[in-house]
Amino acid sequence: MESVDFDIIKEELKRAINGIDIIGCELTQNVAKNYKMVKNNQTDPYGNYIYYLDIEDHGTPHIIDYADGDLRNRIINPDEIIIPDEKIKLKITYPLSVEIVHEYEQKGGFSRKDLFQYIYEAYKNIYDEEEEQVGDPGTYEKLYNRKKSEGLYGIWGHYLDDLYLEFIRYDPKMKIVNLAIGS
Repeated sequence: MESVDFDIIKEELKRAINGIDIIGCELTQNVAKNYKMVKNNQTDPYGNYIYYLDIEDHGTPHIIDYADGDLRNRIINPDEIIIPDEKIKLKITYPLSVEIVHEYEQKGGFSRKDLFQYIYEAYKNIYDEEEEQVGDPGTYEKLYNRKKSEGLYGIWGHYLDDLYLEFIRYDPKMKIVNLAIGS
């Protein structure tokens, strides 16, 4: 039987996880945390920062958790400025058929709570606009998955309350926030 070099496997896992923008499994987040790939202002191999918006005694937040004031106020280190840049872009790709980029400007940079707010508002507006434009497409028979809507965004697979925020990846060179959204 051939032996396995676990160091090589760990390195490959690190590379794979850091290269993924859309992740549909909380296991990936746990692997990332366990290997401590990025912590305390360290960068991944691509120069990106990774931040978590975990909620005390709750864990990984659903995007709609922002609407719950109690949960929103239990974000771990909510007021810590994690992105010092005063102008950023927020890229939303999942579960949309198109890529959406919103720009934000804020003096003094962006805290975890700020980012959670902007992410929630962006998703809420996308879903509300799509609903207003084309209505709710419903789910597939015998499945909970949302059918694809034929609106501006082409939302597919999930309703807003299905989505949770695994982590945020910030590219300081491009000043863009990419989201790891689970469902």
